[in-house]
This record gives sequence, C-alpha cells and structure tokens, in this order.
Amino acid sequence: MVALLLLFLTFPAVFGKDVKCPEGFQHFKRTPTAKNNHTKDWCLGIFRADRLDERDRARSVCANHNATLSLPENQKESDFIAAFSTKHNISEPHAVDGQTSPRCASRVYKAMKEDKHFNSSAVKGECNLNNKFFLFDDVNTDPAFVFGKFSYPPPNRLSSFATVNEPKVYHFAACLSYYPQYNPTNATNPGDAATSYCAGRPIGKVDIEHDFASGQPEIKSVICGRYPL
Repeated sequence: MVALLLLFLTFPAVFGKDVKCPEGFQHFKRTPTAKNNHTKDWCLGIFRADRLDERDRARSVCANHNATLSLPENQKESDFIAAFSTKHNISEPHAVDGQTSPRCASRVYKAMKEDKHFNSSAVKGECNLNNKFFLFDDVNTDPAFVFGKFSYPPPNRLSSFATVNEPKVYHFAACLSYYPQYNPTNATNPGDAATSYCAGRPIGKVDIEHDFASGQPEIKSVICGRYPL
C-alpha cells in the first residue's frame, strides 16, 4: 500500500514537468505525425553570424548550439520568426534546412543543358517538390508548411558560364532560405520560402565564372532546431 501511494504521488511530478528549451530557443508544441518523426515538442532558435548563405557555416552555427538546421512547421512558428526578425531589424532571408538532393540536382543540370524549364512542383516522381527534391538534416520537422510558402517553385535561381575552350558550367540555388516578411503590413500570414546558392556570396574580387552568387541577398541569420532539455 505504501509503495502504491508513493508511486501515485510521483505521477504529478513526472507528467506535470514543464518542457524547457535552452537559452536562445523558443518551445513549440507540435502535432505528432509520421512526417515529423512523431515530435510533440520542439525548440527553435534564430542565431546571427556573417556569411550564413555558406551552408557549412550555417550548419556549424547550429551544431555549436547542439542543434541542427531546421524549419518552421506551422504559422505559429513562422510568426515567431517574423516577430524576432522585426525586433532585431532583420529583413534578409534566414538560412534554413533543406538542400536539393544530388539525384535531383543532376536532373536540373540536364534540363539546363537542354534549355528546358524544370518545375519541381509539376515534375512527377522522386524529384517532385513534395517528394524528395530536397533532403533535410532535421527529421523532426514536416517541410510541407514551408513548401506551401514558395511564390515560385524551385529551382528559381539559375546561372551558367561558358568559354570557348572550357565546358559550360551550370549553377542553381539549391539551398532553402526563408524570408520573415519583415513588418508584414499587407500579409496576414508572414513568411516566404526561397532558395540561395549553397556556396554563398563571393568574398572579394572573383572572376566572372565564380560571380554567379554575387547578386543573391546576404544571409546573416540561421534557424536551428533541437529537442527540449
């Protein structure tokens, strides 16, 4: 009887425990599904640094916070990103999780070579936007919400370079980014999905061949996610 009473008394402590995220992260409740690895609680944080359009740098920032690149899964999480961006005067896109798979990238290059338009929202099979066009570090976030935020389906930023004696080289923006819609005066659902060149903007003076990413917006913040403490 005493043992049963002690067990009963411990239940409120176990089930009533508050979910806490590390400093710099915000806690969000999620609806567990197979597409988000049955995740009920998730922590999102936005961290700032230079040259975060370089995918390795963005990944490193998240790793330093024991997190991975992540995405907003619903409008509430997107509103958090918008509010943070407004508070910290961020109008540029954030680096987020998602990079075109090598198999689908090869299909994009083939289409560019043949001077054809590759539309990931229309193509069938593996490389459809809602299938496996993007690969993700974070298995705990369903990307469907962000996919619905594209104004133009990827790939939507492309370039090529050729000289007389060298093969033609193709580039396209294969990494996901996310605009907060800074101070959204005309939008009830802030947030806009976009893409950026994973190599990042060139540093210093570069030759014409490697100048393909010079026109893309700077990215100085990254969205990271992790489990609560």
